[in-house]
Amino acid sequence: MFYIVKVGTITNAQRAKNALKYRGIKSNVIRLQNPKKGDGCGYAVQVYTDEIDRVVRIIENENIFVRGVDTP
Repeated sequence: MFYIVKVGTITNAQRAKNALKYRGIKSNVIRLQNPKKGDGCGYAVQVYTDEIDRVVRIIENENIFVRGVDTP
């Protein structure tokens, strides 16, 4: 299953991707099609995992604010 972790900016998305890669988790930086008001600039990280809690914890430990998690 894959998740979309909203992080707002392109910089935060790239930082999140690098933090996940360092821990062996593959991800992609994506732009949200129709970002909502609270989604910032509309960037997110798409992650294929069953451990979404671990992914969010890794991203938050990098001092990146997670704006939400979606499943398409």
